[in-house]
Amino acid sequence: MAQIDESLPSLKALIAFEAAIRLGSLTAAAKALGATQPAISQRIRGLESQVGLVLFERSGGGLAPTREALRFYDDIAPALNRIDSAVHTLRARACSTRQRVLIAANFGFAHLWLLPRLSRLEAAFPQVDIEVLAVDRDDQDHRADIAIHCDRDSEQNDIFTPEEVFPVCSPAFAAQHGLLEGDTPPRWSALPLLHMDERNSRWLDWREWSALAGVPYEDPYEERGAVFKYNNYPLLINAAQAGKGIALGWDLLVQDALEDGSLIPLAPPVRRESHGYILRTRYAHSALIGEIMRWVTAEIGRDPARAGDAQRG
Repeated sequence: MAQIDESLPSLKALIAFEAAIRLGSLTAAAKALGATQPAISQRIRGLESQVGLVLFERSGGGLAPTREALRFYDDIAPALNRIDSAVHTLRARACSTRQRVLIAANFGFAHLWLLPRLSRLEAAFPQVDIEVLAVDRDDQDHRADIAIHCDRDSEQNDIFTPEEVFPVCSPAFAAQHGLLEGDTPPRWSALPLLHMDERNSRWLDWREWSALAGVPYEDPYEERGAVFKYNNYPLLINAAQAGKGIALGWDLLVQDALEDGSLIPLAPPVRRESHGYILRTRYAHSALIGEIMRWVTAEIGRDPARAGDAQRG
């Protein structure tokens, strides 16, 4: 048995194979790829040699793909399409004279606040291509033009708005347990609480929130080891909207859910003046970056509860 070549096939060979199956003949594949029929045939024979299998049955001047070839096609065609799309996108960017701005934010802010407002941001800056990068660590935002984090206030030239955190649950969960908007912990502390799966000193967990709210921390489900923990904040909020329990809601991040009625607020709210949403940029001298950062902070100020928040910068 001949030894199989362990190296990856050439991209040209894979493209020739994909086109031959998709178009049904070597002639059609050659025409689509701007090559000759013998060149396409040679590339496919080279691919067969590398994988150690016959991929086409050759008879009567035609080709019929084998079962293994069809399976291979199903595996590689989507990947080749993604590569083709990515290359076209990159070439379009290279030819574009439009400026691009990359905004990085943690998962919660990116998915629950920024993306729902992206169309308005794009409308405000129609001459700019704006991209959003959701990150789970600060060191992942080094390519960003603007970075948004929930963090402790600092003396740097950041734009800062304090955070307010309060319990939230779905209307269905509230109805099931006889809760009303604004109910305090004696009414709900024994009910299921939703938790994140890892602690982050910049984000309140239930124990820290309870201490700041001046109420005892109780979670009988956690004591019994019956708590499911969520690995990012959007998933936790989705669980609260689905009636799985009570979550801690950061005012900006649950603002839309409160407005559309998929969540209701409980009490009390905890406000930490020392922590909040910080906007940073390495391009403070850029007029465009400054305008976008002012747009974001103005949009934050659209929330009536935040109308009086001061900004620095």
